[in-house]
Amino acid sequence: MKKFASMAMIPLFAGFLWAQDTKTETTTTKTTYNGTLMDAGCVNKQTEHKETTTTTTPDQTSTTTKTETTNEVMDCPVTTTTTTFALQTPDGKYVRFDDPSNSRIVEVVKGNKVWTKSINDRKPLKVRVVGTPNGDVVVMDSIR
Repeated sequence: MKKFASMAMIPLFAGFLWAQDTKTETTTTKTTYNGTLMDAGCVNKQTEHKETTTTTTPDQTSTTTKTETTNEVMDCPVTTTTTTFALQTPDGKYVRFDDPSNSRIVEVVKGNKVWTKSINDRKPLKVRVVGTPNGDVVVMDSIR
């Protein structure tokens, strides 16, 4: 009987050990972005389509289509009424923010006298943003 009881305990302990191995952990990578804060309405994606047709022999025709998407920036710095923001990095890339981050940036800008003066003087706002990429936007943790 003693042997049977100890054998019955083996699957029970194995179950506990197996349950410990199924622990999952999710990590997010925070990234620091440096650049100039902009009105996101200034960044427009432009898509250009080019089509080339080549005839190699009388009965063979080849068509090549090339599509290129670029960002076009109009001269439109952050204003006191800006509600959606983007960050232009030194290498020319653009980072957009999610809606809650945009709301937080509005509050930070309103509460920062130096930034408000720069905006009123139409000077660029150089900032450092720490955030987590989420699809095509960044969820902001902090801005300085």
